[in-house]
Parts: sequence; structure tokens; C-alpha cells
Amino acid sequence: MLNQQQLQHLFLRAGFGETPQAIQPLLGTSREVIVEKLFASSREYKNVSYLPYPLHEGQYDKGLNVFQLVALILRSKQEMEELNAEWLFKMTYTPAVLREKMTFFWHNHFATSAPFAYLMQVQNNTLRKHALGNFGQLLHAVAKDPAMIIYLNNQENKKNHPNENFAREVMELFCLGEGNYSEKDIKEAARAFTGWTVNLKGEFEFQPQEHDAGEKIIFGQRGNFGGEDVIRLILERKETARYVVGKIYREFVNPVAHPARVAELADGFYRSGYDISLLMKKIFLADWFYADENRGVKICSPVELLVRYKKLVGLEFKNPKSLIELQQVLGQILFFPPNVAGWPGGPTWIDSTSLLLRLNLPARLLSGTAFNVSAKPAFEEDAAVAAGPPKSKGELTADWSALESFFKAEAPTQLAEKLIAHFIQCDPKTIDRRLLQSDAADNSLRGMCARLMSLPEFQLI
Repeated sequence: MLNQQQLQHLFLRAGFGETPQAIQPLLGTSREVIVEKLFASSREYKNVSYLPYPLHEGQYDKGLNVFQLVALILRSKQEMEELNAEWLFKMTYTPAVLREKMTFFWHNHFATSAPFAYLMQVQNNTLRKHALGNFGQLLHAVAKDPAMIIYLNNQENKKNHPNENFAREVMELFCLGEGNYSEKDIKEAARAFTGWTVNLKGEFEFQPQEHDAGEKIIFGQRGNFGGEDVIRLILERKETARYVVGKIYREFVNPVAHPARVAELADGFYRSGYDISLLMKKIFLADWFYADENRGVKICSPVELLVRYKKLVGLEFKNPKSLIELQQVLGQILFFPPNVAGWPGGPTWIDSTSLLLRLNLPARLLSGTAFNVSAKPAFEEDAAVAAGPPKSKGELTADWSALESFFKAEAPTQLAEKLIAHFIQCDPKTIDRRLLQSDAADNSLRGMCARLMSLPEFQLI
């Protein structure tokens, strides 16, 4: 049976946290039943379909011309912001929360940012489709994903001028990790991926005239390999299972990997033929997953934090653009990873700007007052602009009624301990109770909740 802390831990890692109202009815339920419900609720899901296919009837065969392509790029910035808000909404309210959490994980694993909002929506739905399926099928799909091909320049990978970008990243960042391949393997794999491109209809296309069909030697094996063959060879390597499982362990269990557990999980992952659902079930059903050493040890990512606030107190912005600017200040904008390695996470989520905003946000949620949002400069030459007047004011709203209803029967003397039990995952002995209750402060439920959410401990999940 899972207790309250263990249930909260499961929903913070397998999803984006849950409300006290959703947790309470599950107390005393067996671990197996709850985990099965998580997977069952994610079998049925809906894709993000906010953006329509950009081609009109009559363009399906020939695709876009150059002017239409430029227009598509120009309007993609606004569409990307709308797509961002749509996915956050889906993360907050979908019953298929485990699938969305895994989609979020794969979004960072296969980090991509292309200047075509519709193609990013296509990739997002590809990740969602395979999020709990087979890693090999996911890898094949991502390798032919138009946004990925554009992002890593594989449309420039031609037999007379090979481009190594995708071949390098599929080995270094997506599958094997450094030290498990050679430069020769990368060069030969790049030849195998020649001719993989995107046509003017925004679809994957293989151009045989641009493909190097000659013999190649990859991982010591010789053959006239194509791109699919390279992926098959990569999946045959046990290093792939170890690398992927290690990354999943650090994200879902503990930022510090446990070598023996990772090795055991990787062995099962490999023998299962890369069954993602089976791997995740083994993790969520393991005794060690719920151990004290693995609870409250992970710094909440900005997106996880925002979704948690949306679920707990209905965080909304009067101007949707403020949501994007807040993500930028916090250091994580959906669909805009910093590079192909994705967001590194951990302590990188916290700096002087983002930490101050994280700790001040609950007070703004309590008062409903606007706060200044000044985006971090992407480059040094932008620093002078960033140092100027605030970019905008983020006017937000919150609905505390659900929490007030849940805790209304609690005695004032016990309220602080109850709030700590429901919202803090790390060792509660680190919290000074005097920070929550004070004669000089607002000791209403809202006031105490806001002060609790302003503590650094709230940022640990």
C-alpha cells in the first residue's frame, strides 16, 4: 500500500503532481493497482491538433513555393507560442498524464527546434504516439521526422557532400553516448543517411540519386548500409539500452544514477526489445523507487513547476504571451531547447534571476498582482536591452477555492503540518515552522500556502 508521501512522489515523477483532492481517495490502494491505472489512463489519448495542415487543396502534389515557405516561417513564431500554451493546457488537464510526461521527456531527449510550428506539432504527436511504446520504433520515426531532419541539416546530407550532424547526434546524444563509437563510425553512418530529406509538402522523402549506395563499415560490420540499417545496428548494441535507461533513471528516479539498478534495468530493457512501458512499470513498482533517498531530490523544471501551479491553484495569465516570457525567464520554453543536447536540468534551473522569480511567484498568485517579466538575454550584445525597462507585466489569476475546501476542516494548530505533508517531498525537518505561522503575517489558508510554496523545499520533487 502506498502512503501519502509515496503517492505524491509517484504522481510528481510519473506526471506533473496531483491535487490533495485526487490523492486522498487513493490512500491505502495497492501500488500495483495505482500503477496499472496510470498506464490504463494513457492508452487512450488525443494528439495536439491546434495547427491545421498548411497546404491547401491544389498544393498537395506540388507543395509550397519559396514565397509561401517564407510566409510560413514568418507566422510560425506566433503559432509556436500558441502551440506552447496548447501543450501546457494538455499537460494540466489530460487523463493521459503519464503519456504526456513521457512525451515531455522524449521532447528533451530528441531535442529539436525548427522554424516551422506545424512540423513541431507533427514531431510532438510522433513523440506522443511512441512515448510508451517501443524505443526502436520511436527512433526510426524520429530519424525520419521532418523537423529533426531540418534541425540537424540532414537535408544537406548528399552523397558528394556528406553532412555528419545527424549521424553524430544519433550516436552521441540519442543512443550510445560518448566513447561507444568512433569517428569512422560517424562518417560511415553519415553516408548511410544521405538522401534523407524533407520535400516542399513538409514530408520525409528519400532521394535515391543523392544516396551513397556504396559499401560502408560501421561498428566493424561491412555492408551497403542505408539509414534504417544504421538504426538497426545501433539498437543491436547493448550500450544503447544502458545509455537510454541511465537517462530515464536520472530523470524519473534520482539525478545521481545507481549503477547496479541501471545495469539491471538496461538488461531487461534490451531483452524486451526496448519496451518502454515495461521499463517504466518496473521502475514505478520497485521498492527503491519510493525510498527516502529518491524523494524530494530533484529540482522541479520550469514547465513542471508551471503545470503544478496550474493544477493546484489554476494559474492563468491575462495575456497569454506572459506565459512564454515567464518560461524564458525561468529557463525553459517548450519547443525551444537551448541546443541538440536539450536542457541539462538539475542545478542549472536555478540562478539569481530564476530563483527569485520562483520564490516570489506564490505571493503574486495570492495577491493577483502583476509582476515584471524581463527575459534573459540570449547573447551578450542583448544585455543592454535586457537591462532596460521590464519587457512586460505578467498579470495573472489564481483560484484557491479547491484547496480552501479541502483543508477547511483542519484545526489552525495542525494546518501548517498538513500543508507540509501535502506539498513538501524532502525532509520536513528542514522547514522552520515560524516561517509559515506568524502573528505579523496572513495566517489564512491562502497565506500559509503561499508562504509554503515560496520555500526552496517546494521546488524539490
